[in-house]
Amino acid sequence: MPELETRGTQAPNGWQDHDGFIGPIKPGNGPRSDPRGEFPTGPETGAQMPAVQCNGADGQPFDLHQHRDGKPAVFVFFRSAVW
Repeated sequence: MPELETRGTQAPNGWQDHDGFIGPIKPGNGPRSDPRGEFPTGPETGAQMPAVQCNGADGQPFDLHQHRDGKPAVFVFFRSAVW
């Protein structure tokens, strides 16, 4: 089993890990999964997205399906410092 990362420092807007990523939870605490192990990766390419509420680049929430009004969309997933 890989070792859980526990190094981190308090930052003005959360906790910063040793790689510089900032998240809301101190490293080593809370619900996390190890990206080096098995974990869900999301829908397959071309699959219908489930009903989701998203935050735009401006931080404002929106409903993905309502916002795109039936038009195609690109949905980008990114890895977070907090799993």
